Amino acid sequence: MRKSLFVIIFSICFIFAESVAAHPHAFIDMKSRVLVENNHLTGFSMQWLLDEPSSSQVLYDLMLASDEKAKQKLSDEIMQNIIAEHYFSYLFNRRGEKIKYSAKPLHYGMRAEGTQVLYYFDFMLSEPVALKSNSFILSTYDPTYYVAMLYDKGEKSADFSALPQNCRGELQQPIVSSELKAYALSLDKSQKDEDDTLGKQFAQQVVILCD
Repeated sequence: MRKSLFVIIFSICFIFAESVAAHPHAFIDMKSRVLVENNHLTGFSMQWLLDEPSSSQVLYDLMLASDEKAKQKLSDEIMQNIIAEHYFSYLFNRRGEKIKYSAKPLHYGMRAEGTQVLYYFDFMLSEPVALKSNSFILSTYDPTYYVAMLYDKGEKSADFSALPQNCRGELQQPIVSSELKAYALSLDKSQKDEDDTLGKQFAQQVVILCD
């Protein structure tokens, strides 16, 4: 069974929100930026902004960290757990083949943004992939839907400015039935590993289409 993103991020900080009764139990506002070099897709730059209730606990742990070295250690531990889960991001080409990532992210860290915590990192493909006559679908989600990972500002949250003229990008919204929404609402905190297919069904998709 795959780990919930909530458990991975907060197992280090020892927090669980007891007051929330239904899935999802925490929220991450995402931003992504396509990384391109020489007409090849090389990776994605990500920003994950935690909701205020979850952030308050992480900010407290950061405050307790004795120095910058201790803060970096906390960030490194969380990042290693995220890497182990494939960055919670799943990328496929036009043939439906899953694209692998490098094991080492670039430019990663965490910082306070007012009363919230921002995680940022660039995850790179194991090797660049040609954009010409290709297409890509990127989905980022917690498989259990314990955490809702959303491009909350819609198209403004996905930056496609690095794409060449023969490509375009769009953010596609999931089609979720009322029955599925009701099922998610029925799951309480103790059922964090109840269904590891749920998150995929609520996931938005970053789509790249190239001629």
